[in-house]
Amino acid sequence: MFLGSAGLGALPAWLGSLPDVPRRAVLVPTAANPLPSAPFVRAAADLLKAEGLAVDVLDLERAAGGDVRRMLDGARVVFVTGGYPVFLLEHVRRSGFDRVAVPAVADGSLAYVGISAGAALAGPDLRPLQAADDPGTVDSTAGLGLVPFVVLPHRNRGRAARHDRLAREPGRTGRVLSINDDQAVSVTGDGFEILESGCSA
Repeated sequence: MFLGSAGLGALPAWLGSLPDVPRRAVLVPTAANPLPSAPFVRAAADLLKAEGLAVDVLDLERAAGGDVRRMLDGARVVFVTGGYPVFLLEHVRRSGFDRVAVPAVADGSLAYVGISAGAALAGPDLRPLQAADDPGTVDSTAGLGLVPFVVLPHRNRGRAARHDRLAREPGRTGRVLSINDDQAVSVTGDGFEILESGCSA
């Protein structure tokens, strides 16, 4: 898994490190739907295409379970963009994306790339990223549980103190990883490392 904040500079090398060369990626832009502008979605698609991948777009806000399974079938990479985390989570559950993607990522047949909200989605709980202006509605903020930590993105955007406070929060279950826009977390098996990823998107 590749879990970033904003920059995509380390992504080409990470894609190149996959055990088999990816030919097709599915881009999930849903978290950005409520935003007035989301140039990072186009930047993600452009990077994937520049790396030689065919890119299909899967908008979970408009998708049903059959759509998700059909789109992910045969894809090697799924790329979940940033935006509103709880809005994303609402449509992850409604569309059945979680039921299709989690087993595929767990068995290694699907590589997961998440940026910002997409990175946080991979963790156990999105509650630390819940904000009053997020239009999403969920009964539970539990994430996909693909990793045992929550990625807190954009540390460099004035969020360091809040991230540090969340890390010290009493009763917190699971670790939080606070990363800035020039970093990403590369996850392999039970291990992970912080990469310098660059603010190219």
